Amino acid sequence: MVMGLIAVASCASQLEVSGSELGGAAATMCSALEETLPDSVAGQSRREVTSQGVASAWGAPAIVLRCGVSDAVGLDPTSRCEVVDGVGWYTEALGEAYRFTTIGRAVPVEVIVPDAYAPEADALIDLASAVRETIPRRRRCV
Repeated sequence: MVMGLIAVASCASQLEVSGSELGGAAATMCSALEETLPDSVAGQSRREVTSQGVASAWGAPAIVLRCGVSDAVGLDPTSRCEVVDGVGWYTEALGEAYRFTTIGRAVPVEVIVPDAYAPEADALIDLASAVRETIPRRRRCV
């Protein structure tokens, strides 16, 4: 699976998000997640996204969710797991944003939240239910 960057497409309201092409069970779970995601996250409305994989975005600057990403770089058995409404997340500071990647789910889900939405982890509250309902837990946070 490929990690990617976010770029603004030619339309101001549409984002182009790189993603992984998925197949099999991962594609099924990520499609179910996409259909279950909320219309707003952190008080921001959902935006149109173009992507090769499953991705969604809200607001400007964009809060971006990608499903089926590689597990987070730096994630290991001793990493801290933050649990938000029953979903475990690994947190990475990116400079002007935070990247949250699910821990212990059948398919990893990544959420990048810009500092404009501090406290950034609050965006996970709006997303946890959809993740919990559609991406099965394969193990608990450690």
